[in-house]
Amino acid sequence: MYPYEKGNTITMSHIFRQANVEDIAEIRRLARSIWYEAYSSILSKEQIDYMLDMMYSEEVITAEILSGIVWDLIVCEGTSCGYLSYACSDDRAVKLSKIYIKKDFRGKSIAADALRRVIEYAAQKGRDHVFLTVNKNNKMAIRAYKKNGFVISNSVVTDIGNGFVMDDYIMKYKITG
Repeated sequence: MYPYEKGNTITMSHIFRQANVEDIAEIRRLARSIWYEAYSSILSKEQIDYMLDMMYSEEVITAEILSGIVWDLIVCEGTSCGYLSYACSDDRAVKLSKIYIKKDFRGKSIAADALRRVIEYAAQKGRDHVFLTVNKNNKMAIRAYKKNGFVISNSVVTDIGNGFVMDDYIMKYKITG
């Protein structure tokens, strides 16, 4: 049995708790805080605002949770310090859509534990790989993904509307049998 099936995974200093609709306000608060810190040197304030509105509205998160997309809150020493979101995709993979950790909690193996959680989920679901997209200018995240076994497999520019694009790498982690 994999830890995510029990609902909570306990580690040395943090837990992953599967979120539900009652957690949406907390996820949105974390997203606003983390995104401005993480992306202000990469994206304009206007693009950050647009993307937050597009991806983190109460309606969008509710629909995702109700459709089976997994949202986990990361709780560190009693306080929410991050979140992740992932789901099976049509191509025998799991897509890791979101993984965000507050700045003060980075460098404590939380991201590595989160990635292992998603990889275990993919293995349990019989998937071949985990993939994600990452902004090409997010050097710290790219380094962290590479350190945890992900490789760049492609490059993509996606028009997200309102004159904005996402200029990303697609990174993959191959599940070994």
